[in-house]
Amino acid sequence: MNKKNKSLRSSFIDAVKNYKEKNFKNAEIICFKILSIDSNYIDALTLLGTISAINKNFEKAKEYMETAFGIDPKNTGVLNNLGTANKELGKIDEAINIYKKVLSIDPNHVNANYNLGVTFYQLRDFKNSKSYLKKTVSLQDNYALAFFNLGNVHADIKENQEAMSCYQKAIEINPNIVMAHNNLGLLYREMNDYPNAIKSYKTAISLKSNHVNSHHNLALAYKETGNFDKSMESHKQAIKLEPNNLSHYYYLFDLDKKILDSDLKNKIKKSLLNQKTGLANLAYGNYLLAKYEKKVKNYESELNYLIEGHKNFFDIYKDKFEANNKYCFEDVNQIMTGGKVQKVSVESDIEINPIFITGLPRTGTTLVERIISSGDKFLPIGEETGVIGNYIPKKILENKSLNLGQVNEVRNDLQNIYKNRGLIFKKYDYTFTDKSLDNFFYLELIKEIYPNAKIINCRRNVLSSIMSIFQNNLISLSWAHNLETIFRYFDNYFSIIENYKDVNPNEIYDLQFEDLINNPEVESKKLMDFCNLPWDKKCLDFYKRKDQFSKTASNIQIRGAIYNNPEDKYSPYRSFLNEYGKKYSWFK
Repeated sequence: MNKKNKSLRSSFIDAVKNYKEKNFKNAEIICFKILSIDSNYIDALTLLGTISAINKNFEKAKEYMETAFGIDPKNTGVLNNLGTANKELGKIDEAINIYKKVLSIDPNHVNANYNLGVTFYQLRDFKNSKSYLKKTVSLQDNYALAFFNLGNVHADIKENQEAMSCYQKAIEINPNIVMAHNNLGLLYREMNDYPNAIKSYKTAISLKSNHVNSHHNLALAYKETGNFDKSMESHKQAIKLEPNNLSHYYYLFDLDKKILDSDLKNKIKKSLLNQKTGLANLAYGNYLLAKYEKKVKNYESELNYLIEGHKNFFDIYKDKFEANNKYCFEDVNQIMTGGKVQKVSVESDIEINPIFITGLPRTGTTLVERIISSGDKFLPIGEETGVIGNYIPKKILENKSLNLGQVNEVRNDLQNIYKNRGLIFKKYDYTFTDKSLDNFFYLELIKEIYPNAKIINCRRNVLSSIMSIFQNNLISLSWAHNLETIFRYFDNYFSIIENYKDVNPNEIYDLQFEDLINNPEVESKKLMDFCNLPWDKKCLDFYKRKDQFSKTASNIQIRGAIYNNPEDKYSPYRSFLNEYGKKYSWFK
């Protein structure tokens, strides 16, 4: 190495030292001096590009990386950084092509595999994301962020055990990844393991006291387990940290109706008039204003605010919700008509006895599940597991066929999933509840897979059910954010249930919500008899249980005794809904 090169190398080492000490300006000055002597000094160009990226000047970062690429087109580090600059500028396709070019030079380039995994995750392409992230952690098994992001992929495609393993591995490598603790808490909560969920959220908060998501999730966990005082405390902490985030007030309202004062109303209206207000605040602002209007019985104004709020909320998740609507209004029809399992002569050694509680939202399904599980015979409750609805389409994609395979293999797969959710035990005679409401789509397959299953169909006055859905933000149901799709979904449901009952009479137990709340003892006895379970007074004392939880909109109601709603509670809304319901005979 000649004298000039030694001098440049020494200067560059000084630039790196400044960079590591976050003296970015000094590092840049040194790099400029190096380039004034040798304009092809690629390390200086790369460092300038990195500093520009840190300063969020991605156009400049791209310029530096393109110059470096021109000097050394095979430099994978430069190429990878160029891909990242393009990604940050929104040029996703170009970024993907550049990352792939890196891998064409070096298939084991850790960062390129990682960046492709993260990019495909952002595009909701979980298959490719999973593939590249798995490759990343196989190449570098101490890459905490790669395990964390792989956990996110598994969680999104409902591979909960794999997701948990990845989050735990990420935390083992780096215990200070706040979001890993938070997301682990989300998983525990989904699996109804509330002690560990609460512990995970608290750990996240201990690492970062102003981590709003963890405060919010902790509030939800407390609410779902009936600890309303602590839930309010956590919601209020979230408001303290984000006073302009209207969603926090919306969730707090469930527990503290007094928050609907004039100051909050003024805050909401000011937010809605702000041109820079995001979709989430527009949605929750309109939802809250609807509550003000309901309070003073301005039903038309309430409905208009709800319509606007749901429109805003739908737009937040537009791509995802449109895909979900396509599935439940189009794709699932193919499964209902063509989905099948192959019967075999050898059956499973274990006789699983699930009780499926189906119906439309807000029809008393949570109440029914609590009654069934509160008698002398303890039953594990699944609430809305989503097991069937996630397994069947995934299996169809995996097989590239509407034939799910041999029925015993399908049953074993499902048994493992239910077991991992803590629902299958010999001591409870392998009996449990699954209250996933969309199971009505899969009734024919359920009958083939579980011949001994009990199916309960919960019904309610349709006006009451529709308005109760629309007045609540059922965030995960894509069709529940628009009155037209709500009516369409109801129509599908009625058609599917009636067709099934025509072909399979006496296999479904219809339970009318109004009958249950008017004659709880009589109706609950008939219900338990259908389930082959002993009735006991405790069935109606479900609200006294200390171990109950609920993630549903009925969480607060189930903590009190059964009570009658006024029959005309929703009658003021009928005239406003007639234009949506006039073409459906069941709404007249």
